Amino acid sequence: MISTSKLMIGFCSALCLTAAGCGAPAAVPEADTDTATIPAAETSAAPQKSFAEMSPPERLQLMMSGERKTHCDAPSGTPTLATNILYEGSKPPRCSTNVHGEIEVLPSGVEATHWFVSADDVTWHLVTAGDPTNEPVIFLHGLPETWYGFHHQMSGLSDTYFTISIDQMGYGQSAKDLSLDFSNPAMAAKLRALIDKLGVDTFYVVGHDRGAVTLDYLMAEEGMPARIKKYVRMQQSGNRPHGEPRPPHELFASPMGTEVFARDGQIRMLYTTESGYSTINLPQEEIDRFAYEFLYQGAAEAITKYFQSTNFDIELEDRVAEGGLFDQMTMPVLFVQGALDPGQHIEEYQYLDEDLVNPTLIVIEDASHFLHVEKPEAVTQIIRDFLAGQ
Repeated sequence: MISTSKLMIGFCSALCLTAAGCGAPAAVPEADTDTATIPAAETSAAPQKSFAEMSPPERLQLMMSGERKTHCDAPSGTPTLATNILYEGSKPPRCSTNVHGEIEVLPSGVEATHWFVSADDVTWHLVTAGDPTNEPVIFLHGLPETWYGFHHQMSGLSDTYFTISIDQMGYGQSAKDLSLDFSNPAMAAKLRALIDKLGVDTFYVVGHDRGAVTLDYLMAEEGMPARIKKYVRMQQSGNRPHGEPRPPHELFASPMGTEVFARDGQIRMLYTTESGYSTINLPQEEIDRFAYEFLYQGAAEAITKYFQSTNFDIELEDRVAEGGLFDQMTMPVLFVQGALDPGQHIEEYQYLDEDLVNPTLIVIEDASHFLHVEKPEAVTQIIRDFLAGQ
């Protein structure tokens, strides 16, 4: 069983998780893996009935709220292009609004560059920030997000690492052709082909939600575990069944799921305190950007097809089976979980050392499911410390 060690967090000029500048916490692990618990800040009272507490019909009604807002636009204006073209460009998928080599200034002021790269018959959209000669960190988002979900971490780590945030197959501006195989093993194989095409040898990976699932399956690709130096795995089930309430995968796999994914109702609801899945109300301009990036035409249908091939039980079996995905994780793996996630209960993560060689668990007490946008500075610092540690 994973031991629990209390990690007292102090604030200097920034959030400190190590002894540097803030004083070293005393923590004595009782097993090979540790749980560091970040104390919760004072928060206002929870709403009387959150999304997580609603009945399934009530949840569906809320998810189906809002308008059907899929869009198919074209690039507009005259973009600023990078002078150093890192990758051979491909024709962007239909409806894409960025172009190969286009520079975007993130809200932090950090410059990021959009790329469209084809590998193994799939055209991918990815965004990079930082010096390409630095060690690469690959970010893979979950649902309902895109590359932009990690813009805080890209900005925060780009001073030290070459950050690469990818639109998963079926999402954002990556390929959404329904002729593609959207099963987890196939998506991992296609991701491997992209990583090879980018010329990345060894690298770090960070996954959230469904992104962590794809990265889990990447471990089954020959030679990949040796190339992945460390793995940060956020807000996804481990070696125990997903708790209740579970996301409705059967609904997501149905035509009704396509309708949910084509509307902005769930996005505008999930990133608020009323949902139970966020401890903050995300600024409206950020929610607008999240919704725009998620609602590219064709994404709703592709994501529905993805859920027709998978569910939590299949994924759990593939992780914990003898010789399965967790057995392939020979690198250090950091699980980062928000204690307030309604469905992913912290007790489900107390026995990770039964199935993993080198796991560590950090729990952020005052965060829920979207901890990377709820507590962006804290999560960035946790990633930085883990990647830099021995």
